[in-house]
Amino acid sequence: MKENFIEHPLEGRGKLTYKWLPNNINKLLDVGCAYGYYTKFYLNKCKRVYGIDPNEDFIRIAKEKYPKIKFKVSNAESIPYKDNYFGVVLLNDVLEHVENEEKALSEIYRILKKEGVIILTVPNKGLLWFMDVDNYSWYVRTYFPKLYILFNKVRRKEIKIKPGYANKHKHYSIKNIEKLFEGKFKIEKFIRRGLFDMVVCNIELLVRILFGEKICNKAKIILDRINYFDYNFNYGKLSGALVVFGRK
Repeated sequence: MKENFIEHPLEGRGKLTYKWLPNNINKLLDVGCAYGYYTKFYLNKCKRVYGIDPNEDFIRIAKEKYPKIKFKVSNAESIPYKDNYFGVVLLNDVLEHVENEEKALSEIYRILKKEGVIILTVPNKGLLWFMDVDNYSWYVRTYFPKLYILFNKVRRKEIKIKPGYANKHKHYSIKNIEKLFEGKFKIEKFIRRGLFDMVVCNIELLVRILFGEKICNKAKIILDRINYFDYNFNYGKLSGALVVFGRK
C-alpha cells in the first residue's frame, strides 16, 4: 500500500476548509483523517490537533509521519473524547462513508464546545453523481456477487473492503445537510465547488485497470492538478462537492 501513502498539497477541499478555519483554535479534531495528509496543515492554525480514522494502517502511518499530532483509531459514531472538548471538528469527505450519520453528528455535537464549529465537505447531488467510482464495486458486490468474486480472482486480489466502503457512497443536497443538522448545528455558510472530479476519477480507474498502479500513480499527478484547478469554480447545483460551515 506504500504507493497510496503520498503527500498531498494543500489544495482542493483541504485548502478551502483550511481557509475557513477560525483563528486561535485551541483544539481541533480531524474526523476521518486518513494518514494525516491534510491534518498536518492544521497545526499552522491550531495549538493542539487530533485525528481519528477507522483504518488502522492509515493511523499507523499518520503517527509515524506526524508525531506532533495525536492520532487514534476510531470511527465517527464513537469518538473517544470527553464532552465539550473541541473548538472545531472537520470532516473532509467523511460523512458519506459513515454507518450512521445521525449518530456521528450527535457525537460531534457532544464533543464540540458551545459555539464550536463544524466544517464538512460531502459529495454534492450534482450533474455527474452517477459516475461515482466508489459505488461501482458496491453495485457489483451487491447485485452480482459471483461476478465480483470472479473479477477479483482474475486480478489475483484479496477481497478486502476498507472501513467506510461497505455501504453505498452517499451524495447530499444542502437540504439534506440542513435536515441532518437540525437541532444540533446552525449553517452559517456553504458553497459548492468543482464539476469534473467524477470524470477524472473514472479516467484514473481506467488507467489503473489497464496499466496498473505504477502508471496510474504517474498519471494521477496530472489528474490531481486538473481536479485542484476545477475545484476553484462554483458550478452551482451542478457541482460535485458541497462545503458547509456550521456552528453548535
